[in-house]
Amino acid sequence: MFLKDEVSFSLWLIYSALLLIVSSCASSTPTVQPTEKAEILLTPFLSPTPSGTPNVQRLIADTPTSLPTPTPTPMVYTIVEGDTMLAIALRNGISLEELQAANPEVNPRLLVVGTELVIPLGEIIPASPATATPIPIHISSTKCYLVPDGVWCFLLVKNERKRELENVTARVVLFDNRGEIVAEGTAISALNKLPAESEMPLEIFFPGSFSGETTTDTAVISAQLVPRNDERYLNAWIEVDEIDLVDGGLQAIVSGTYGIPKKSSPGNITWIVGIAYDSDGNVVGIRKFEQFELLEPGTNQEFLLDIFSVGPKIADVKTLVEIRP
Repeated sequence: MFLKDEVSFSLWLIYSALLLIVSSCASSTPTVQPTEKAEILLTPFLSPTPSGTPNVQRLIADTPTSLPTPTPTPMVYTIVEGDTMLAIALRNGISLEELQAANPEVNPRLLVVGTELVIPLGEIIPASPATATPIPIHISSTKCYLVPDGVWCFLLVKNERKRELENVTARVVLFDNRGEIVAEGTAISALNKLPAESEMPLEIFFPGSFSGETTTDTAVISAQLVPRNDERYLNAWIEVDEIDLVDGGLQAIVSGTYGIPKKSSPGNITWIVGIAYDSDGNVVGIRKFEQFELLEPGTNQEFLLDIFSVGPKIADVKTLVEIRP
């Protein structure tokens, strides 16, 4: 009996001990032994998140430096026979004064063939000339005469074409004996139309007081072809019946007739020009006759002109007529 109780008591002690062990393991927190800390290498990089003020570097192309505008190189022109400084200046779109300033050593009254002239181009070279190039026409002679109240200049131009020309004008520059410009202007014709294969003077008067020797420079600035079958001009004719030279040859009295064909339109405006020449063929005087009356086709009208010379004696007289409807 005692032995059984002793065994039971021993088992109870073992069971109690086991319970204590299990309870102790369940309630206690296991302690973790820390391991050695690993070394971490961080690679820096640009964060895509912008900060308050973005710091963005831009590639800015260098602004090209403005190049200086090249100065036009002056041209060089070689004088040929028949050239004048005024004609050369007009052809190159500059004034005579500019051409003379660029060539101070050249005497404008005595141009030598083969001489080189500097043609200044200025700051801007024009793409095209300001004015249209005139029909080529030859100035056969230029004569100027000093009178008490100024200077008369006559430029004899010849139309060598088989077509009529109109609006013929020329630039005239007057120089003193030092080569200085004392006057300039545009010479015009007494008639609007210059017949084919004919000659006609252009004239200009420079008022004022001039002393000493003067010379001129001239250049044609306009001349246009008359359109074919132009109705502005009627086919007209003129005949000189008599020329009387009086006052020692300084005056010519010219008479004759003029008219238009039977199949023409009536005329309303008539202009007749008498041209006086000296023995050398230079123009010494011009007189213009005007008639603003109806001219019936097929009829003849008489005219009378007094022409006075402003230079040498008159040796010959020629006439031209222009009639408009």
